[in-house]
Amino acid sequence: MLKILLISLTLASAAFAQIEKLPTEVNDPVQSEVLPVISADGKWLYFARARTALDGSTVVDIWQSRHIIVTDSFKQAHIFGGHLGSRFGIAVTSVAPDNNTLFVIGKLRRDQKPEDRVMVSHRTKDGWQIPQPIHIQNLNAKSNVIDFAFGPDERTLIMSMKSDSSLGGRDLYVCFLDEATNSWTSPEWLGDEINSANDEITPYLAADGKTLYFSSDRAGNFGEMDVWRSERLDDSWKHWSKPEHLDKSINRIGRTTYYTEDAEGAHAYFVWRANANDETDIYRSVAPPRITPVVLVNGAVHDETGSPLGAVIRYERLRDGKTMGIAYSDPSSGEYQITLAAGESYALFAEDSGFLPTSERFDATNIKAFSTIKKDLTLVKIKENAIVRLNNIFFETDKSDLLAASFAELNRLATILQKDPALRISIEGHTDSTGSAEHNKKLSAARAQSVVDYLIKAKIPSSRLESDGFGSEKPVAPNETEEGRALNRRVEFRILKSSGL
Repeated sequence: MLKILLISLTLASAAFAQIEKLPTEVNDPVQSEVLPVISADGKWLYFARARTALDGSTVVDIWQSRHIIVTDSFKQAHIFGGHLGSRFGIAVTSVAPDNNTLFVIGKLRRDQKPEDRVMVSHRTKDGWQIPQPIHIQNLNAKSNVIDFAFGPDERTLIMSMKSDSSLGGRDLYVCFLDEATNSWTSPEWLGDEINSANDEITPYLAADGKTLYFSSDRAGNFGEMDVWRSERLDDSWKHWSKPEHLDKSINRIGRTTYYTEDAEGAHAYFVWRANANDETDIYRSVAPPRITPVVLVNGAVHDETGSPLGAVIRYERLRDGKTMGIAYSDPSSGEYQITLAAGESYALFAEDSGFLPTSERFDATNIKAFSTIKKDLTLVKIKENAIVRLNNIFFETDKSDLLAASFAELNRLATILQKDPALRISIEGHTDSTGSAEHNKKLSAARAQSVVDYLIKAKIPSSRLESDGFGSEKPVAPNETEEGRALNRRVEFRILKSSGL
């Protein structure tokens, strides 16, 4: 009997061996820690720590610890002050992959309304902004107990709340950013493929934008509240894979909530409490194997002189031009980061006031594991003879027929022209040195004219547009390599006249 007991204890220890409680640099010996949020690059851990307010109530503050990846250690956590401090309680609920946007929940003023307690703050040259309330349309929650998790695209919001459509307890809902009104759409129920008659709480949308983690007290648990996950199967947000219970590498007896992980999937962070009388602390484990590989794209946005810019960066799926998300570069350093699901080709589009927008593209269709791609972006000041490459223009091979993947880029160019009626441009086509000079010049001119024709159909007056084809006369790279030839095959636009706006 004793031998059997010893074997059981050994197996149990092996099952839980991966789970570790974070050190005292993060977990206070007395106070509770909740809401851990790890940055996409794994370098910053945000969390909320409880304290007793002057009126005797319990409130939380934002704390942050630097994770030193090389030594896998944590710096002593410090409390956030300035605009992200509040005597009424405040916590980070999500951090954008760019590390320049924080979504928070709490009160900055005593009279702040409940519907204004979900807020967003962006990093500026002078530090973090005063958090601004976000508006969710038709938020018909039956309780003030709501969990919020913003997706890595900064355009998606997953909520756990009780509403008229809930199956039993708290269910999961999704909202989307409506940029036209700068508000969030009405909550949509995620359906009975993912929700149950029990509670679904503390959601987290992973870096791929598809995998959803949440805690639930449904059947099949080890403890009171366990972590589950499901994968979104299409863009409708109505179809999900059967929720999968994460094993003892994450869950155990007690209450496991607030799951989060870095973009690489190296570590998962969560809160665990053995019983109701215990303090809650932050734990860590090796993250479960990824369903969909993730690509971390990072770089910096500068002007032509190398000075950093605080730009807005949008990224889209090339096959259909669907906008996948928004990011912001740090105004002090120009640095940005985004996370994307592998298996697609994408385009980046950066813009800042007074500059011509620029774009880049990258192919992640064949990426099978976590990868990092570096993409620096340069914005050109609006001035005569400034030249901007249109990186996301595609043609049939050796033809001038535009492919559908070009339309998003061309529509953006049309918008630029519409915003500045004084703007006149020349569309200029270029080829590599393959083929005869006569053929290349004819092809480049035809491709430039195809772009002009598209813009005319988009209601841009022909008087504001010119076109020219230079064949292989103006290479920007050697034609001896395929990489160089690809750079030389391009369409650009040159400013002939502008108001300078």
